[in-house]
Amino acid sequence: MRSVFRPSEWPEVELLGVRGREAAGTRCLLETPWCRDLALRVRQHAALAALIPATHVAVQCTYFEKSSTTNWLVSPHQDLNLPVAERVHAQGLRGWSIKEGAHFVLGPPEVMGQMVAVRLHVDRCHAADGALRVWPGTHLGGVLDADAMAPDRAEVPEVLVEADEGDALLMSPLLLHASSKSTSDGRRRVLHFLFGPPALPQGLRWARAV
Repeated sequence: MRSVFRPSEWPEVELLGVRGREAAGTRCLLETPWCRDLALRVRQHAALAALIPATHVAVQCTYFEKSSTTNWLVSPHQDLNLPVAERVHAQGLRGWSIKEGAHFVLGPPEVMGQMVAVRLHVDRCHAADGALRVWPGTHLGGVLDADAMAPDRAEVPEVLVEADEGDALLMSPLLLHASSKSTSDGRRRVLHFLFGPPALPQGLRWARAV
């Protein structure tokens, strides 16, 4: 969606990439007041509100930056890790990890099907900047095992999703996606918000919900 976000309205964004731990990214921006405020504005934005269930809450904001000094490629994958308050011992829960001091778990399939991601582009993000590549419709297969990803990609042509400053991309975390290294001299900064249902099954609780 075009021009739903004006980076100039959020001077705090300009500080990202300056502090040490945020040189290439961080998963913990929702801890900051300005980011919580921005999450509420995203959910209420006229162009996005109809696509995000009204009861959903923001549970994470991840910051990514690609530049000439912080550059990497991302192979095709689904985003399956969810930030939760603490580790829970329940049948079927797996893939526990701690990242930046927070607990993460592989989301139960019934939860992952409800999650909505919104990527806000702080900078222009075209092919040379390492724009996102997606395989449309692959989210409809639910959580895929590694062996199922290659056939799905072979059957569905990939689509390059280019964006300009201030654009928003709304997607399911289950959509197969990837990105190449940047070959430009610019910066590719993205704020990746994750929205989900307010309550979780199996005794899980969100680490933070806005």
